[in-house]
Amino acid sequence: MEHAGSTNDYNVEAWPEKHQDGKVVVSTTAEDGSKDQYHPTKIQSNITLFSCYMANFSDGLQNNISNPTNVIFKGLLGSEAFSSAMKTRISNSLIVGAILGVVVFGYTSDMYSRKSGLLVTASFVVIGTLMSTVALSVHPSKNMLWYFVIVRGISGFGVGGEYPPSGAAGIEESDALMSKYRGPMFVSFTTLMATLAGPILQIIYLICLIASDNNLTITFHAIYSIATLLPLAIVGLRFFMTDSSLFHQSNLKNKRRSPRLYLLLARRYWYPMLTTSLAYFLYDFINFPNSIMSSSIISSLVKDSNIRHTAIWQVILSILPVPGVLIGAWLTNSIGRRNTGIVGFAGCAILGFVIGGTYTKLSKNIAAFVVLYGLLQAFGHLGPGATIGLISSESFPTAVRGMGFAVATAFGRTGAAVGTQCFTPLEDAYGNSSTFYLAGAVAIVGILAYCLLPESSKLNLAEEDRLLEEYLAENGYKIEEY
Repeated sequence: MEHAGSTNDYNVEAWPEKHQDGKVVVSTTAEDGSKDQYHPTKIQSNITLFSCYMANFSDGLQNNISNPTNVIFKGLLGSEAFSSAMKTRISNSLIVGAILGVVVFGYTSDMYSRKSGLLVTASFVVIGTLMSTVALSVHPSKNMLWYFVIVRGISGFGVGGEYPPSGAAGIEESDALMSKYRGPMFVSFTTLMATLAGPILQIIYLICLIASDNNLTITFHAIYSIATLLPLAIVGLRFFMTDSSLFHQSNLKNKRRSPRLYLLLARRYWYPMLTTSLAYFLYDFINFPNSIMSSSIISSLVKDSNIRHTAIWQVILSILPVPGVLIGAWLTNSIGRRNTGIVGFAGCAILGFVIGGTYTKLSKNIAAFVVLYGLLQAFGHLGPGATIGLISSESFPTAVRGMGFAVATAFGRTGAAVGTQCFTPLEDAYGNSSTFYLAGAVAIVGILAYCLLPESSKLNLAEEDRLLEEYLAENGYKIEEY
């Protein structure tokens, strides 16, 4: 495959070489025999990784901010105006926006640039969150809620678009810096950051409630203003990042692309695409509605639905999954990606049925309920939460890593939308216990799905890039420049 952006003076004769210091360097050989090597500076690589840490933390804030938003809107508008149908619409607007963003930026990040895609996605998050911040500048009403549905969709477009280029860029830089630990490193800047955002947001929310003496409008403006500043800082940071060595060598941005190319890619990678998409769908079906609707469940158990007491229990609940992520990061290398996911889904299945079966008694002891509910989420974050994005990133070659990750993530967000759509009606019809029975049943299917997944921990990313070029050549397809 020809060096992206090269001239006719150079012909590619070598794939990325792994040096003793662990750095991946792309080498191209000139006609006079000299070597031209490309690799990001250490500072550029560190900026790329740091921006991934910050961006996933910011995306975690965007996903978790739905919890206090539900409580605030219910307090300001009442249950009749802020109906369960409207609550579901607002939650799903972020998800639908995320699905569109995932698909668009999964493609553009492969065909053009990881850096450019990441700049644009962060900008959409800034715009959508800033527009959300001013929602309560007018008197809360039904029309305001429809406005909020739209602006949360804009934020979702940026949040979803973040996943493919961020995941691809992060796994490539992690592999370059320390390939042996790329799994734990990937988990640290994806799932860990998104999970840490939960308790930090809840603490900020609680502080705002106390400082404003439970003034919900002031609290709303405060938490959304903070959620706007972080992606704004990320936009500035990303001007200084660069694309990885692997992407510089193995991209398709200046190459001839035809329908035949995509058919060949689909024929080679249909199995990992199918299995990762299925596993992602099942995990987000459980995780997303249980995360964003947890405040509603806890509020129903707190005496008089006290807003401040609900927030305190929400802080405790959001802290409990963090140790699960740390254990999951360690297990990815210790027992492998696939087995880690199976362990997590098994824990979700057991706890889902336990909480569902004992919900009547647990509802009278909120401390016991929060602990078990937190453990349910911890197992989810330990297993599929820590590994499904990692497997989706490692299972595809650099040239189509963003697209492969995007397809799996889009199915995941579709699972989140379906789960959210099912959650409230099921809760209204059969009670809170029914949602936990459903989570346990879906987790059992998730175990079966994980048994079908490839074990990606031993994959050599640069070698898979070389095998892809060989495969295309064997099938009569030459990747040539326009």
